[in-house]
Amino acid sequence: MKTNKKDLELNRSILDQRLKAVELKQLKAPPSGWVRAIRNALGMSSRQLAQLLGVSMSSIIQLEKREPKKNVTLEMLERVADKMECKLVYAFVPKDGYANLEDIIDRKAEEVAREILNNVEHSMRLELQGTKNSQKELEKLKQELKQKMDPRIWGLVNNK
Repeated sequence: MKTNKKDLELNRSILDQRLKAVELKQLKAPPSGWVRAIRNALGMSSRQLAQLLGVSMSSIIQLEKREPKKNVTLEMLERVADKMECKLVYAFVPKDGYANLEDIIDRKAEEVAREILNNVEHSMRLELQGTKNSQKELEKLKQELKQKMDPRIWGLVNNK
């Protein structure tokens, strides 16, 4: 592996800044995958990593090709991380647009509450009874759904 020391230091610094400054939610894998990026930043050749893991160098090359395609096991990534004096961090975080898990439940409950109220309103209009689909009713129903953890929160609304 031909890499000069300045490049290694720069790559390591960039990765350190990414790992330190970025919240886990915003952390994205490098295009080449974490294994190759960290290995290169550490100045470790694929042959050295292969020796540490007790596998062939071609296994490491294949692993580094599969990782960006998400075609590796967590078990293998954990073994590799350990040999590079790192640890694998595995987490689910809310998608962009959601502040946290509570926000996910809140929005799902509101979606179901809105659907229920729209169906009631439609029926009432057909019977010429009219109804007010107020924000207060929506909020009340949403809170009831959340409090009960109503299964409709994760059910299908309009077969979505």
